[in-house]
Amino acid sequence: TYDREVLKIDLSTVAAANRGQFPPLPKVTAIAPTAQKEAVLWRYTTDRPADDWFKPEFDAASWKEGQAGFGTQGTPGAVVRIEWKSSDIWLRREITIPDGKTEKLSLLMHHDEDAEVYINGVLAAKIPGYIGDYDEFEISAEAQKAIKPGKNILAVHCHQTAGGQYIDAGIVSFQPAQK
Repeated sequence: TYDREVLKIDLSTVAAANRGQFPPLPKVTAIAPTAQKEAVLWRYTTDRPADDWFKPEFDAASWKEGQAGFGTQGTPGAVVRIEWKSSDIWLRREITIPDGKTEKLSLLMHHDEDAEVYINGVLAAKIPGYIGDYDEFEISAEAQKAIKPGKNILAVHCHQTAGGQYIDAGIVSFQPAQK
């Protein structure tokens, strides 16, 4: 509060931060990598697919295959390997989740503009607008439950209206830092 009668943050935490002492960062492990550091294969189409395009049993064999990311050169933070200039793109890829790695997962994504992500046919995130670099996003509780060790399907739709455009997505795991 303005009179400091009620403190909203732990004083020792603030004092340590003022001395430049911060808690260690969590360890981030790429479970399904993005295009940031390596070429990642996706199936993709810019033609509107069937309504069940995001479901695991959907056959995307007729879609093109190429390396992410998808977008236009000059989009901030983008690693463009395939030029995408239409208003919509749909992506699918098979990912493998190791045993014991199905909890505390997050999406790592860069999108310009609106993006929706499905895991094994379940909506994991619907994120409006755009961002200028890769960021982490929470996976919905329903999609988190759908993730299983072994083969999983990651499906993404991105809609573009104006300006630069880009889409790339992966999955990361966070482990608390060792003290």
